[in-house]
Amino acid sequence: MNYDYTQSDLSRSILAGLFSGLVATVSNLAFTIIYRTATRFYEFNAIDITTIVFGTILLSLACGVMFYFFVHYLNKGILFYRIMVLLVTVLMVYVGINLRYLVQDVVPDEFRVLVVGTQVIIGGLAAFLIPYLFRHDKFIS
Repeated sequence: MNYDYTQSDLSRSILAGLFSGLVATVSNLAFTIIYRTATRFYEFNAIDITTIVFGTILLSLACGVMFYFFVHYLNKGILFYRIMVLLVTVLMVYVGINLRYLVQDVVPDEFRVLVVGTQVIIGGLAAFLIPYLFRHDKFIS
């Protein structure tokens, strides 16, 4: 069978998002395990393995699709994409912390660090790894 075919921009964007999601998932799991072990913070199960794995991969795939639309339809699309990722990351941190206030009056600082840390990992990799992998598709082909 011949597997030599050129990938479309959409397929490269989605594959870059998937690969970024896998790297972010492993990074988030390592961060969460190390942080929880170091601080002995085991109270909140809202950030557990299932949430990290599925949430990280789904967010990264969505970033890959959005990257395609920004690059394909806008001049200077990568710059606008990175700005959008930064804004969405800040929004996700804000919403993630403030949603906890609906359930509980006091949100521990450890929970805030977990939310900020996991979202910064996802946002950072989405902002820089997806464009890199898109341009260097030998890693995802």
